[in-house]
Amino acid sequence: MFRYGRLACGVLDVRYPTFDARTVVSDIGHRTANIIQRRIVIQLRLLGPVELRVNGQPPPADLLWRKHLALLVYLACSQRGRARDHLIGMFWPEKDDQKARHSLNEALRVLRRSLGDALVTEADVVRLEPGSIHSDLEEPGGHGIFLEGFALPDAPAFEDWVARERAIRRADSLDALVAGGERALAEGALRDARDAAHQALTLDGQHEPSVRLLMRASALSGDRAGALDAYTRHARALREEMNADAEPETRALADRIRAAAALPGSGERVARPVAEPVPIVGPGRRLLARLGEVWDGARRGCHVAIIRGDPGTGRTRLGDELAARARLDGAAVCVARAVENDAAADVWRTWLRGLVEAELGGAAPEALAALALLDPDVAVRFPGTRGATPQAAPDAMVSGIAAVADARPVLLVLDDADRAHADALRFAFQLAQRVAASRVVVLLTTALRGGEVLDDLMARIGRDVPGVVVETGSLEEPDVAALVAWGLPAYDPGAATRVVRRVMADTAGNPFLAVEVIRAVRDGLAVSGSESRAWPARHRTLDDTLPGDLPPIVVAALRQRFRALSEHAQRALIVVAVLGGRVAMDALARGARLDPEALARSLDELEWERWLAGDARGYDFVTRLAREVILAEMVTGGEQRRVRERAAGRGE
Repeated sequence: MFRYGRLACGVLDVRYPTFDARTVVSDIGHRTANIIQRRIVIQLRLLGPVELRVNGQPPPADLLWRKHLALLVYLACSQRGRARDHLIGMFWPEKDDQKARHSLNEALRVLRRSLGDALVTEADVVRLEPGSIHSDLEEPGGHGIFLEGFALPDAPAFEDWVARERAIRRADSLDALVAGGERALAEGALRDARDAAHQALTLDGQHEPSVRLLMRASALSGDRAGALDAYTRHARALREEMNADAEPETRALADRIRAAAALPGSGERVARPVAEPVPIVGPGRRLLARLGEVWDGARRGCHVAIIRGDPGTGRTRLGDELAARARLDGAAVCVARAVENDAAADVWRTWLRGLVEAELGGAAPEALAALALLDPDVAVRFPGTRGATPQAAPDAMVSGIAAVADARPVLLVLDDADRAHADALRFAFQLAQRVAASRVVVLLTTALRGGEVLDDLMARIGRDVPGVVVETGSLEEPDVAALVAWGLPAYDPGAATRVVRRVMADTAGNPFLAVEVIRAVRDGLAVSGSESRAWPARHRTLDDTLPGDLPPIVVAALRQRFRALSEHAQRALIVVAVLGGRVAMDALARGARLDPEALARSLDELEWERWLAGDARGYDFVTRLAREVILAEMVTGGEQRRVRERAAGRGE
């Protein structure tokens, strides 16, 4: 054996016939030291309980002595090094100078055995070579309590330094976790957002931005009770531990969650089952984030957003997600769903339901008088309008929306806008121009073939009004794989891959149908390994595809999900399918032969399960393809006739 510096190594059998012995020994020493130095890898985990690895192995026992480890950590965090006198005062304040210097030299000797030339002493300064130690402080997104559980009671200066570093690192970790959670929330990754909030709250249980992140993520997941429970626990802890109240922003968010309905049209008749919602995957995340940017941009003035896509590709889902976020922001949200040839006045009546509950009273009496002609509730809520000369209805709607926007943001949604009359579409753009400086977003969803008027209006976005047009589409295999992991978490990788391939073959990546098949497989639907024919046919869309053209597995999945509904919900769904378009509550009650309470519970169930979407005027299918499958597979011709007769008041 021989030693070079303080690094031991074995003898190398190297021959140098033309050099003298001293040259050979020197060269061997330098080469050996370089080899060893390249192999030394020091890894420090500083966020959380401190951990040290040397070349991937546990370090020597004497390197783990608390002051030796503390010295290593301190030097690792001191880029320019530290003077010996400073280190003595930091770690050995209780010793006299001679003994303290001896302790420092002994500690440096222990460190040098593992660090080699990475530990540098220059004059009176001790430092580490840059890049010689790898710590989790360098990793993006790292979080945790700095040196959790580590202490040196006899080194108060070091304890003070650790306390300051913990505060700095904790603040950085909290900021990183909340920022990451907000990004996840913007993309609809609700589970990731909740996880980030929980991790942040382990660092600081009363960190208000983290509490608000958890509340929003829980509420958007449908767990309003969980969101309010998080607020209640936070408020109680603040009162008990600090004799303080939650921040106004947190209290306001709790109030909005209490007031917000879980879904448009649903109430408190039955408790909504808390279940992980279908995740938004693939391009849907990017589109939702883009719509969120438009919503944020409304602070600077009115914007128009249009979501285009085939049925079942998530147009309505994206609109609902944006509406839910807007409600949590305190916005007045008005949602209308168009049926064939809905005129502007039909849309206005539905939007007015949301405006009446907001600060509509700020509008001029002439505007309120005109709006009362559209909705009698306006006259009841604002009796001072009696006797005023009504404005023209379009001017009154503009005045009312602008008045509400003076008090809070406004989101106006028209789902299935391609069904509406052209005057309703033109008004949406005229409104955007007339309230250009107001905090308003107009959101339209439409089929890819929206028609000449919509095409013309889309061309004006970005030119005449600020906004964006986004287009939904089919999922790719990685997106379907994410859905399979959500819906079938117990499947091993091989089985999951087979399901992904079959779902892609049978649904062509249509999000609605892919989710239906995955749910059906989860609930017991058998899937054979054989590949089916390609669907839909080349150059055809879902709008062109008849239910008889669907692969059997898709029809079986929808049939199975229909049968999982309660009997009353099945009856209500059949009525909506048979009557078509938007079906009013009175016709639904007659056709399904349900009393008001049973009908209300059934409609809640159908909304929660995303079969139907409701507004003030009635209920319609979220996805038209589902209606066609029910008509073709789940109800006979005779039953369809009887439903129509009962709904018209001529039946049993």
